[in-house]
Amino acid sequence: MIESIFYSAKEIEKAVSGRLEGDNVNISSITTSSKEKTDKGCFFAIKGEKFNGADYVKEAISNGAVLVVAQEKIAEDVSVIYVENVACALGLLAKHHKGSTRVIGITGSVGKTTTKEIIISVLKEKYSVCGTRENENNEIGVALTLLSIKNEDFCVVEMGMRGLGEIKWLSYIAEPYIAVITNCGTAHLGRLGSRDNIFKAKTEIFEYTDGFALMPSDEKFKALKIPQKTVFVGENGDICAKNITQKDNKINFDIVCEAGVYEGFEIKTVAQHDVNNASYAFAVCRIIGVDVEAIKKGLSKFENVGLRQRLEHVENIEVLVDCYNASYESMVSAVISAVEYAKSKNKRCAVVLGDMQELGENDADFHREIGRICKSCGVSKLYSAGENAEMYLYGFEGGIVAKCKEDLARIILKELNEEYVLLVKASRKCQFEKIVEFMRARE
Repeated sequence: MIESIFYSAKEIEKAVSGRLEGDNVNISSITTSSKEKTDKGCFFAIKGEKFNGADYVKEAISNGAVLVVAQEKIAEDVSVIYVENVACALGLLAKHHKGSTRVIGITGSVGKTTTKEIIISVLKEKYSVCGTRENENNEIGVALTLLSIKNEDFCVVEMGMRGLGEIKWLSYIAEPYIAVITNCGTAHLGRLGSRDNIFKAKTEIFEYTDGFALMPSDEKFKALKIPQKTVFVGENGDICAKNITQKDNKINFDIVCEAGVYEGFEIKTVAQHDVNNASYAFAVCRIIGVDVEAIKKGLSKFENVGLRQRLEHVENIEVLVDCYNASYESMVSAVISAVEYAKSKNKRCAVVLGDMQELGENDADFHREIGRICKSCGVSKLYSAGENAEMYLYGFEGGIVAKCKEDLARIILKELNEEYVLLVKASRKCQFEKIVEFMRARE
């Protein structure tokens, strides 16, 4: 729910190109949930594949709604703005609401949320900032993020997608001043069918960007013809991290760019790919005008949240919990980071891997290749469970498959000790963080 947002029904009617029936009421909150208690609320009765908000208008009114935005006839005694599509109307109101706040839009196959959080951490050193909550990055989440703006200098918006055209719409309502593509990998390959379609979907973010385009220094991106000022990040790019060293749970690095070499950056993470995310933050903040020392300070304050490469200790085993999501690219990066972290502690690396999602018809090949990469980069032990567990073991040429998470926890505690770092990595659907919970229960 968005609170302390003040509009009249007539103002909303105009912003969303709707048709008001009823009184020109004033509202002070916006919600998409009929269950939320509101004070003079405006309920957007969104219609989805499995639900219809119009069925819950009576409940919304009982919880304080005085205005409804709907796309079908509402019989209740309440002011209604009728539109063709409620979700689009929410986006149009968000586009109207954001005002002069400049938007930084971020998309990519992996790294969106972390890059967003790093950028926010740095910008807070100098500016007022808001941003996407957690990973609410679809058409509803982005709209609600924009509606939460309260005259901040910047709003950092994460943009996700499940198909072509979706990021184009998000770019339209957000109108980014700076647009960032962290990478373009295999996430959603099963839905979009090809890497070319994924590339096309991601680059839609530039459709309504009015300023700068930041993207990987790959040849495919360098060949892209767009009107914005471009900055390429990564090896052989305009901005590149060098001299990367791991020490405990921190990574130190330098930044090389056209202006010269800036030394002494530090970020609290064990994930080497976060250095690339930090490089994007450096690029964004330098464009805006944040000085290098403030960037260093902001980076040093950043900490990963939730289930992204969180470091825990269970029975003297260092455990890297990375169960937020898992594409092929993020799996490769997580494994390499875990191995490097283990080496920095003079320990061996073990991994427990669950299924990757949305990889299409060749998903078995991707899982087998991850097993091979584990073998080649120095993983000592591999454990797995799930549909593709055998593929991991086939590529690794060994390992252990268990029937359930609790069995994995029992086996791991029996076989590992303080000489190991353990990476737990899987897609969110697998809920592999429960393995760590089972391990703790046996302590």
